Amino acid sequence: MHTPPNWLELDWDALKHNARAVQDYIGAERTLWAVVKADAYGHGAVQTTDALLQAGVAHFIVASLDEAITLRAALPQRAFRLMTLYPPTSPDEWRTAAEYGVEGVIDSLEGYAQAYKTAQQLGRALPVHLELDTGMSRLGLTLEEIPKFLEQFRADAPLRWQSVFTHFACAESDPEFTAEQLRMFLEGVRRLRAGGFPETPLHAAASAGLLTAPDSLLDAMRCGLLLYGIAPTGLESHPLCAQLRPVLSWRARVISVRTIPKGQSVSYGARFRAARPTRVATLSVGYADGYPIGLTNRAPIALRGKLVPQIGRVCMDMLMVDATDLPEVQVGDVATLIGQDGAASVRVETLARLLETTPHELTTRLGKRIARPQV
Repeated sequence: MHTPPNWLELDWDALKHNARAVQDYIGAERTLWAVVKADAYGHGAVQTTDALLQAGVAHFIVASLDEAITLRAALPQRAFRLMTLYPPTSPDEWRTAAEYGVEGVIDSLEGYAQAYKTAQQLGRALPVHLELDTGMSRLGLTLEEIPKFLEQFRADAPLRWQSVFTHFACAESDPEFTAEQLRMFLEGVRRLRAGGFPETPLHAAASAGLLTAPDSLLDAMRCGLLLYGIAPTGLESHPLCAQLRPVLSWRARVISVRTIPKGQSVSYGARFRAARPTRVATLSVGYADGYPIGLTNRAPIALRGKLVPQIGRVCMDMLMVDATDLPEVQVGDVATLIGQDGAASVRVETLARLLETTPHELTTRLGKRIARPQV
């Protein structure tokens, strides 16, 4: 049987455990919206959604209409609510959203008028969410635009309002700004309701806000990273994170082992030179698979239950590690790029910190060549 060069292992029991832990943390009275955009942060949207449905989650968020259609088509017999973060930008998109049972976002005066007109043409009400911009500055009505919105708003319009929501910009790093965003959001909701807008569920917090801003746990929350057992940047020590289990592991084969003399270089650009006779193990994985070249000479990799350093520039299809202190390493051994190997662990959060990026970027960039469990 053919063994792939590198592959993902996905622990669906861990995903279900994490979902239950998050739901317990926010309370049964609050709705958990599972964020499965970007192919569930690289974990596989279809399998992730199916596993979360088994865990009792019934509300899901993707980015685009294309992602929503793919998910609906893959799980035609499953009942779940599905929201897109991109607002539909044309009547055709609103009609497609209606056809696939997708809840669209209204984030502008033009979006409201378009949704209203399309619903009238279809002869049925469309489920919609209203987004407010409280400082993210990418989507949503600003507080200054609310009076104009209320001038257009009609309580009898064929629109079923599912929620009003906002996005925090710095929930993991700036509590004062986050508190101000929450204040602005609640003020915006107050103005809307004073103008005749109906009472609907409210949500503001995603994973970081859940951990740092308990006042932002309103009627619902949006959860991505925590479901996958990954902590938002800087929040690894939060008690909830200690309860969660990583879902994803990434492993690769050792395809060559050689010993080089002191002073010899490794890989392109000779960015590593051996300070001693060095046993070099080559792994069948590289930046074409999504392993960042920026981790060159910086990342730990688990091998035979111990952490060893990556050495030399990461190549398109291969990378090398220093296995000098592991004389038993041989061709065919399995190295762990992300995940647990005995007592050794490589966390996504650790790699993200080395790259000064977010964990999301690492998992969403996992390449198509990586073998994945079959659906």
